[in-house]
Amino acid sequence: MTTLVEAREVVRVYREGGGERPVLRRVDLRIGEGECLALLGRSGSGKSTLLNLLAGIDTPDEGEILIRGQCINRLSERERTLFRRRHIGFVYQLFNLISTLTVEENIGLPLELNGVGETEISKKVARLLGEIGLGDRSGAFPDRLSGGEQQRVAVARALIHEPALILADEPTGNLDGETGRRVLELLTDLSRRYGRTLIIVTHSLAVARAADRVVTLKDGVLTLARGDFAW
Repeated sequence: MTTLVEAREVVRVYREGGGERPVLRRVDLRIGEGECLALLGRSGSGKSTLLNLLAGIDTPDEGEILIRGQCINRLSERERTLFRRRHIGFVYQLFNLISTLTVEENIGLPLELNGVGETEISKKVARLLGEIGLGDRSGAFPDRLSGGEQQRVAVARALIHEPALILADEPTGNLDGETGRRVLELLTDLSRRYGRTLIIVTHSLAVARAADRVVTLKDGVLTLARGDFAW
């Protein structure tokens, strides 16, 4: 399997009140193209910190983050922003939809930011709306949707620009159990169908079991999960 994402000897330290708090300690990780990986850990374990580093939102104090061989922490802030816009899709716990945009406009926004024409945007959005079962809600605003519907829109928005990498931060954490299960199935199914690499950050064992591979983060150290994923 070809490696898409690689973290090499990554260290991240937060400086607080004159002291230092190590969050990530020499983290090494390789993720293949088309792989679905769950990053499992308790609250405060550093999961979101690692996700932000993989996205280029933050940069490590030591080590390298590579996506398709490109060391993104050596890029400028603007270069990292453009890189994310082209190559990374995001699904958040709290949906992060823009309240003043319709469903269609929310999903199509990544394409618009990348300079895609209106006709092509409409075509791609319509196709994805059909796949997520919301073909009749294109003109609705987010406050008219249920939580599960909003998260389905967020999944479509993450996929619309055909990114190589999708990062999902507790994607079912704000949903009830059954709705969360359906959204997780949608996210993993669409990612696999389109051959996208998916990283799911979660504290839930049930969510983690939907992945091809599970790694755990504890006290800043990343390990391969085994058995019942005890952590």
